[in-house]
Amino acid sequence: MEYHPIRPDEFDGYINVLSHVFTWDPKPEEVEVEKKHIELDRTVGAFDDGRIVGTGANLTFEMTVPGGSLPAGGVTAIGVLPSHRRRGILNEMMARLFDDSRSHGEPLSILWASESSIYGRYGFGVATRHASREIERIHARLSGDAPPAVRIIDKDEALRQFPSVYETVRRRYPGMIRRTERKWEIDLADLEPWRDGATANRFGLFEPDGVPQGYVRYRVKEKWENGQARSELVVAELIAITQDAYRDLWRYVFGIDLIETIKARGRPVREPLEHMLANPRRLTKSVTEGIWLRILDVERALAGRRYSTEDRVVLEVTGPGDVAGRYLLEGGPDGATCRRTEAKPDLRLDIKALGMAYLGGHDFVTLAGASMAEGDAETLRRADLMFGWHEPTWCVVGF
Repeated sequence: MEYHPIRPDEFDGYINVLSHVFTWDPKPEEVEVEKKHIELDRTVGAFDDGRIVGTGANLTFEMTVPGGSLPAGGVTAIGVLPSHRRRGILNEMMARLFDDSRSHGEPLSILWASESSIYGRYGFGVATRHASREIERIHARLSGDAPPAVRIIDKDEALRQFPSVYETVRRRYPGMIRRTERKWEIDLADLEPWRDGATANRFGLFEPDGVPQGYVRYRVKEKWENGQARSELVVAELIAITQDAYRDLWRYVFGIDLIETIKARGRPVREPLEHMLANPRRLTKSVTEGIWLRILDVERALAGRRYSTEDRVVLEVTGPGDVAGRYLLEGGPDGATCRRTEAKPDLRLDIKALGMAYLGGHDFVTLAGASMAEGDAETLRRADLMFGWHEPTWCVVGF
């Protein structure tokens, strides 16, 4: 088996692997978007007698961590043809992608998992979660009856106005990733195969006094039964800098006529909406995993975030390669340091569990209950106070 970055003349083979692995029949316009999406110099291809049989890639990201941001490699397009499974190809490609991230100065590797049983073996842990919410429009009532100050805009204006709003908000939430201009163009490409029978993207902008403070992107799937409207509105993104923007954007969504059901995907697990409704029981919520995170450089990752309380803790981390060892972490709201030590450990955990706790989305007490961390009760409590964060983990951007 030979491994090397995928060349432009090998792109068709790359698409062929993805079509088999993800049961995807790509349309020409989707292939063109994929060409913009992928960074060929950060890909790895597995070749059997000159034929590509496995693919993987890193994307260059900056990810919000508590109190700051760090570079992260976004693993994507990873898979092996069914004819070549159980040959160690995925293991080799993952090792090469980790090396690629290290060479690019990325202490974190992140991904969205197509299957949750695959990536724990490589040290990834679920670091963010997100919620899906649903409510019948007849029950979607907020207090007050002021008309929403939302302006309907087109895609070109959305590409101009949305990025500044998103960038302000993404810095609040651990797990959010920065969008480049190219990423915005991809995310709003709005290809026909992506619509699942719904309308094109609709865009609303909240901008009191001409200053953008929030936006919403959504689609409507039209449906009629016996002369009655049964349409479904799906919110893809609702991003708000201020409370007024948040309230008015939801009021705008809830006020759209001919809608029976409103669904919102990829929402933060905690948000004010459920407390703003006149009948909150009618809002249903399901929670699922979001970003999976693998720490590649423990010292840089732990020193690169801030902590809710001032404290010090010695962590004994197990895992493959050079991540294993003991680390003295000293940190607080103003910054942190982390270095290797020979001191007696306060907490023991593997690299997967550390990735789960890193952004503040999982507590050490619960991880200890699952036999994923070990420490006395007082140390676990202190670590939870230290690592916890005032905003929930969240990532609304797929890759």
